[in-house]
Amino acid sequence: MTLADSKTKQHIQQVDYIRAIASLAVALFHLGGKSLPGLRYGWLGVQMFFLLSGFIICWAIPENYSWALYPKYILKRITRIEPPYIASILLTILAGYLLNANYRPDVSNILTHLAYINNFTGRPYLNPVYWTLGIEFQYYLFIGVFFPIIIKKWGAISLPLICLLPLFIPVPGSTLLNVFPFFALGILYYLHLTGKRGLTEVLIYGVAVTAIGLYSAGWLPMTAGLLALAFLILPLKRYPVIAFFSKISFSLYLTHDVVGSSLVAFMGMHLPKTFAFRALEFLTGIVVSISFAYLFYRLVELPCLRLSKRIRY
Repeated sequence: MTLADSKTKQHIQQVDYIRAIASLAVALFHLGGKSLPGLRYGWLGVQMFFLLSGFIICWAIPENYSWALYPKYILKRITRIEPPYIASILLTILAGYLLNANYRPDVSNILTHLAYINNFTGRPYLNPVYWTLGIEFQYYLFIGVFFPIIIKKWGAISLPLICLLPLFIPVPGSTLLNVFPFFALGILYYLHLTGKRGLTEVLIYGVAVTAIGLYSAGWLPMTAGLLALAFLILPLKRYPVIAFFSKISFSLYLTHDVVGSSLVAFMGMHLPKTFAFRALEFLTGIVVSISFAYLFYRLVELPCLRLSKRIRY
């Protein structure tokens, strides 16, 4: 969602809009928006994150990148996302004990979380958003290997070809291949923005990728991905509110369900089942989730972000 940092090059303002909108959409969906008009489509923020990752991870890779830098590239990614991810897992386990005296975590399942392999095993996630992190990590591994190939003269043609693979070769589990059209569009925009591919070539491959995505993922998720692409293209200005929610987007994504949703559920068990009280539960969940995400960002995510920047290519 994930939500990689792009400070190795100039900051792209449009990225903040996607991070802010996508993270808020997913959070509102889980906090109670499933039954509300408009908000019940908040899950589409995931597809926006996928397209953004396709673009922003490429943007963060240095121009002189080669396979020799792969270990350092992976180390930067792990340093950036793994400690906050582990902290959110511990938070989820703690919440389980506090909310249920009989709670007993499955240790082996927790270990598979750490390796991001639940996407392949089908074992349940402790937090419903974690499946997307598994796909993001698959993308990190993939692009670190294929980036030198994709930027070559005929490398971009591999993107629609990869999108076609799941249509002919069944791929079980929640894998990168099954949602690759979203990442591919982000990669194509990167190739165009950096001048590595001309507009005509990018449009041809982009139309092909979009057509495959419409067939494999459906028009609603693909529309969300194209909306994220539109945000990347539009000349958007900086706004403090957008910048704030962009900054805490990863922390909000990791913690909103275990903190906000748990609070909403707890209030729902003890308050009257009226519209006014349901609205109170929903708003309280939002405020607490955002406040906690800011603290989590300051105490956990920000130190990891700074540490990852100290790892230089």
